[in-house]
Formats: sequence, structure tokens, C-alpha cells
Amino acid sequence: MSATKVPTPPPASPSPEPASSSPVESSFNASSLPTPDNSRPPSPLLRPLPTSSRPANSHGLPSKPSHPLTNALSGASMSFTAISNAAKRKNQLPPSPPRTASPTPPRASSPENLPSDDEDERSTSSHDAISTSVPRPPPARRTSSVAMEPYITKFDPYQPEEYVVDPKSGSRSPARLEKVAIVGSGSWGTALARVAAINVAEREGFDPEVRMWVREREIPGRGLLTEIINTTHQNERYLPSVDLPENLVAVSDVKDVVRGATLLLFVVPHQFLPSVLSQLEQPGIVNPRARAISAIKGVDVRIREDGTADIYTYPFVIEEALDIPCSALGGANIALDVGKGEFCETTIGVPGPKDAALWHAVFDGPAFRVHPIEDVAGVSLSGALKNVVAMAAGFVDGMGLGGNTKAAILRIGLLEMSTFTLEFFPSSSPLTFSHHSAGVADLITTSFGGRNRKCAEAFVKSRKEYGGEGEGKTLEQLEKELLNGQKLQGVATAQEVFEFLKARNRLEAYPLFEKVYRISFENMDPRRLFEDL
Repeated sequence: MSATKVPTPPPASPSPEPASSSPVESSFNASSLPTPDNSRPPSPLLRPLPTSSRPANSHGLPSKPSHPLTNALSGASMSFTAISNAAKRKNQLPPSPPRTASPTPPRASSPENLPSDDEDERSTSSHDAISTSVPRPPPARRTSSVAMEPYITKFDPYQPEEYVVDPKSGSRSPARLEKVAIVGSGSWGTALARVAAINVAEREGFDPEVRMWVREREIPGRGLLTEIINTTHQNERYLPSVDLPENLVAVSDVKDVVRGATLLLFVVPHQFLPSVLSQLEQPGIVNPRARAISAIKGVDVRIREDGTADIYTYPFVIEEALDIPCSALGGANIALDVGKGEFCETTIGVPGPKDAALWHAVFDGPAFRVHPIEDVAGVSLSGALKNVVAMAAGFVDGMGLGGNTKAAILRIGLLEMSTFTLEFFPSSSPLTFSHHSAGVADLITTSFGGRNRKCAEAFVKSRKEYGGEGEGKTLEQLEKELLNGQKLQGVATAQEVFEFLKARNRLEAYPLFEKVYRISFENMDPRRLFEDL
């Protein structure tokens, strides 16, 4: 006797709120900002932005009008802090009592929500089962804190959309299971895979097995890395001493990892992404219903023969290659601390509430709190640009300078990060940088404990004038010596951002980004880091 698929009946609840950006953004009024003080020349960071045509959606594509927050930034002394504080004052919401989320409204008949051919085939495959209307169980209480509610995307907790009912026993089960695949197995990829595997094993609607792509290598005296992970349940190469759940399976073929999965996490060094996508673009590999999320730190800069340039985030690159929606994940997350289960927060930039619910279900837990916002580009760019600023912080540490200097570098760096994002991705929000883990919190963590800061400090200390020998070591040498096979993301990003700004004739607006590049690649004296800041 077979079972039949039973759609969840539409709930008798008010119609859903229309999708929109956060309430903070939608009601922002630039006129509430303080009057600029023109008594002194403006900082290069705060000069008016050019009025030429710019990309205006979250992936940097043209055709939308300029965002009002970008126009607000163009005033000569209007700091990023003033913008975010004014927005917060204007939109401060009173604390709300704990509430139960309303049932999920019926899906709109948009192309995204229409059933695929596979769904139609499954819905007609049962012949002798009894069709029964089965109500969806009430969703769990929302897990975001009251303080964060005004600043995150509103969503109903994830529940399977359809169930099948066994007519004999009356038991039911989800009509299909979401299956998670992890593309990458470095320290950060392994830590996220651990979080996802623990969660999906306990949550309805998910296949409990999580596959993780591992670039196969021989560990001397131990065997293949995939075999070690699957037998010892530890990634001794990249995340040693952290126990992994048994439902996390290491696989050496990326196509086998992705095939059949519906939720794909990309977490590889951005230098390797093109070769990975070229394998996954082959027909029949990626499920057309799949959704992706990127934890990749970097940017894709494309310089044309005529010298002009465009910049793209990696969620956009993944969408472009695989034709599936892609979110972004980033925050103040040191991989080893996440692997140990220490409390932290992260931010996911999502296209809309459906993606927010899915990825929240995959990653959110008592020790790993997830806050979704509708700013894919902002989350992705923050994760890339903070590595450049962290290198500047490492230069400060290498020169033996104190906390005042480092704090100044971080403030200037955060301002350049937000200004850059709003100039070239104007639909992003400055609140991503001021209010969320993906912004200022990630910058602080990376600038005190990340690998980019560590190698930048060693880079300066290797020079003769700072206690080293000769001309010092290159960052490439230090990467091999200090990172156990992992990659420095800040160096490549600094180069790409420099080339992009040079092509756009905007270097003078971002003096810290420029100095990090010149110290790293052109042997500039690190003491010149502070010029023109």
C-alpha cells in the first residue's frame, strides 16, 4: 500500500505582508540628518560620489534608480555613523512581547513557486492511497531576539510544504526532504558543515545525511583525508580536535556531493570557485529546485580591454553560473570557536523570506544564532572587504603600535567598507555594517584573531627595520609557512579592489584600501599607511 501527497490547506489567516526591504530602510528620511559642517575641507572618504550610471540592485546590475541612502552619503561631512544613528532614531520600535508566528500563507502563483515536472510526477504516482487533508502543525516560536526584530527579515519558521499520509496507519511524513551539500572542507567549511549536520538530523523535512566535498589528499602515515574524516569523525587537516557528527560524510567528487541536493553551501577559497562551477554547470548535476548560499570571502572583478571594470559578488557569480537563487553568509565567526560550540552570531543575506526560513533552519541553534536580512551584496562584500582592513590592522601590530592607532584604522576601514558598498551596490544598507554580525563585529574579530591579520603582522616583522632579516618575506611565503595549506583571502581581494578602483578612477576616495595594496605588492614602507587618512 502506498502513500499519497497531501497539500497543506491554506490557513484562515490574514493575507501576507508584501515583501519589502526592512522597515528601517523603507522609511528612512535623509532630511533628518545633521547639516554638514563645511568649515574645513572634506575627507576624501566623504566627498560627493560621481553621478554617473551605477549598478543599483543587490548583485550590481543596472537599471534601478539610485538608492536614497547612497544620496545621503554624498554630502561632504555626513559620516556613516550619523546615517545609521539617524535611521535608528527615526525607526526605533518599542519592544514586542513574545509571539507565535502565523501559519505560512498560500504560495503565490509565481514562476518560482510553480511545481516542477518532478513535483507533478510525484503528485500523481500514488494509486491506492486515501487522499486526506492534513493540517500543518503550528510553527515554533520565532527565535530572534526582541532587540534584533526591527532589523531582520520577517519570516515564518520553516515547515515542510506538503506531507504524505499512510492510509493504513494514519502516519504522515514530508512529501520530500531538503538535502544539504557542503562544497568545501577547510576550517570554515568544516565548522559550518558540523552546525548544519547537527541541525538537520533533528529537524523535520531534512535528509539527515550531509555530504561535504573534500579535495582528496594523502596524509602521511594516515591515509586519504576522506577516509580519515569518515572513520575518526575529525578533519585533522583543517579543524583538528573538533568532533564531527556521524551523519556528516566526506566525499572526494564534488559532483557526487551536489547531485540530488536542494541546499548548497559554497565555502571554498574564491580563487577555486571558477573550476568548481565549471564542473557543476554540466547538465543533470544541480537540482533545478536547489538554492545556494555563499560563505566565500572575495569579489569578482572583470576588467575589459578598454580599461573599464565591473565588480560582482560571489552569490551573483553562483546564480549566473547555476541559475539558482543564492544567499550570503558572514559574521564574526572564527572557525575553531564555531567548531567548539562557543556562542556567536552570524548574518545571512537573503533574496526573500522563503530563503530566510530555509537557511535559518539549517544553521540556527543555541550557540550559533542566525539573523537574516535582505541584503545579499552587503553581507558578501563585508566578508570580502574586512579582510583588507584586517591586513591594515596586522601592519599596525607588526609595527608595534598601540590600541589607539589600531582603533583608528578599524574606524576608517569600516567607513571605506560601507562607502564602497553603497557606491557600487546602492541598494545595500549601511545598517548591515553597523547593526549586524556581518559588519562591525566581523571586522573586529578578524582584525584581532584572523589569519589575514596574523600574516600581515608577520609580513612587517620580517623586514629588517622591524627585527627581521634582509628585505623580509613575501605574503605568499608566509601563507605557506603559517596557514597549514589554507589561503589568504585579503591579499587577493586587496589586489582586485585596487585594480577595480584604479579602472574607475576612484583610488583617492579609498586611501586605506590603496595603502594596503601598495604595502603588500609595491614594497611601500608600512609607516606610510597613515598618509592621507
